[in-house]
Amino acid sequence: MKNTSKFILLILAIALTSCGAMGTRTLYKAEINLNKPTKIGFSQVANEDIMEKIVKGSTKIYDSTMTNQLATQNIKSNKIIVENYDGFESINETKIKSICTDNQLDGMILTQLKFLNVKYSSMFIPIGVSEDTEVEMQYYDANGHLLLHTKHNTHMGNSYWDFPSADKTVTDGTKGALGRIIKEIAK
Repeated sequence: MKNTSKFILLILAIALTSCGAMGTRTLYKAEINLNKPTKIGFSQVANEDIMEKIVKGSTKIYDSTMTNQLATQNIKSNKIIVENYDGFESINETKIKSICTDNQLDGMILTQLKFLNVKYSSMFIPIGVSEDTEVEMQYYDANGHLLLHTKHNTHMGNSYWDFPSADKTVTDGTKGALGRIIKEIAK
């Protein structure tokens, strides 16, 4: 009996650990050694006004999560409002270099957030819909060169006992994508 419970706990630990690995990915990493920044900027979420209409308060949760997570790594951070930011395609190297120079930053993180309305069912009976998120981040150096591109999907990477609130999934998605950037910098 004792060995059976240890085996079950081991399988459960492996399953939960592997879920986190499935949800977070590095989509691009520059072929250079990355240095830990001391001061970094982060943009508002792309299409911030639309995101706020979908889930009120989600952009404030993103802002506070970014600030808190960077502070735990002893990295000073500033939220930088990027004019007309509606996705990665709307930003270029010159604009990022200018933002970093004007604000004396070592780098800049740009973020896109999507809400995923995931339908859950049990034995073909719908039991609810969650507001999972997919958070993508791009990290640029002060010269405007893309260093990292990460993505975290809370549906694939987080295990929840109940349907997660948007507050929870925005926090977890932001932590996941930013955590991967920090992990890649620390290598």
